[in-house]
Amino acid sequence: MRAKEPIALYPLDGAHGTKEVNDRVAAGVPSNVYLAPGPAGNVDGSHEFRGTANSYIEFPNGGGLDVPNSMTMLCWVFPSGRDGPLFNYRASGSWGVHLWIVNRFQLFVRFTKRDYSFTNALLHTALKPEEGWKFVGASYDQASGDAKLLVDGVEVQSLNIGANIQLATQDSVRMGVKGGDARYFRGRIAQMQIYNTVLTSEQIMALKDRTQLAGKIAINSFNLSLWTQPCVAIQI
Repeated sequence: MRAKEPIALYPLDGAHGTKEVNDRVAAGVPSNVYLAPGPAGNVDGSHEFRGTANSYIEFPNGGGLDVPNSMTMLCWVFPSGRDGPLFNYRASGSWGVHLWIVNRFQLFVRFTKRDYSFTNALLHTALKPEEGWKFVGASYDQASGDAKLLVDGVEVQSLNIGANIQLATQDSVRMGVKGGDARYFRGRIAQMQIYNTVLTSEQIMALKDRTQLAGKIAINSFNLSLWTQPCVAIQI
């Protein structure tokens, strides 16, 4: 089954910079980040974060990134051993919904409630730096209460955190740094995607498979078909 269209897709490549692919929401505002090879070595296929307090992208949220019910977040990530946010609602202060790298190479998510009160977090312990790029994600199903962490389309952690939660997704988003927190992500991020529904593992795997080859990525906004012109991947 084809995945639904995201509410926002940031390729984070040379063609789009920090813009959303169809300008449905405002572009991210970059600070001390730069273009780098993408998931399979495609030139300018990602943004690299330096692991410093001023290296981040801030995404304004005028409501277009607000997904208070069910949601899925997905991105390609190449961690380099420094903790920090991949996608963190609320740029500073109280915590909104946040997907992070913690303890150097662990994937972490907390689906915070609308009033910024905490739910139980999910943590995955097996991201291995020597394996390079990973297609990671997290989802929350408001109807069932199930929260999940996924790596390369495979569910690696699940937990029922309670049904009918309204999520804290009303604020601007930071990638790389949360204001007031001394943990600064170092590594690369590409193809950040946000959905207002829960995707299945099969749908996520299909998205991964359509974006893992090196080449020039083209994006069809109507069916979210991402394809490439195959070439030999370069070593990164």
